[in-house]
Amino acid sequence: MTRGHRPLAAIRDAKRFAEKMGYRWQENTDNPELAYDLHLFKPGYALLLKVRVVRNHIDPEAFYEDLLADDLRDVRALPFPAWMPREIWLRTQHERTFRRLRVYDVTVGEIGFWTPDEYVNPYARD
Repeated sequence: MTRGHRPLAAIRDAKRFAEKMGYRWQENTDNPELAYDLHLFKPGYALLLKVRVVRNHIDPEAFYEDLLADDLRDVRALPFPAWMPREIWLRTQHERTFRRLRVYDVTVGEIGFWTPDEYVNPYARD
């Protein structure tokens, strides 16, 4: 597990952000030792979500595999079927917009835009 307390303010913001995209959510209160904070779902789609806040500016050239190595390992190890999508929503202490990161078995992808959710990432790399 990662260090420190769960980012409660960011989780609260993630709930509101998810609701704007049409998701309903269920908080992980039964097994807080598992590496996810919310289960998001809407008709035809569901995912597991870990909310992460980093202290400093995120270098546009940084590799998420290095920046979030522990979180990625923990999210990949969740005891859910492999077909269940997993995401990390990342932001710094001074940003209000989440970066949506899709976690795969061997890599992580930053979502630049996702039409079904009307999501646009202003920080997406070209």
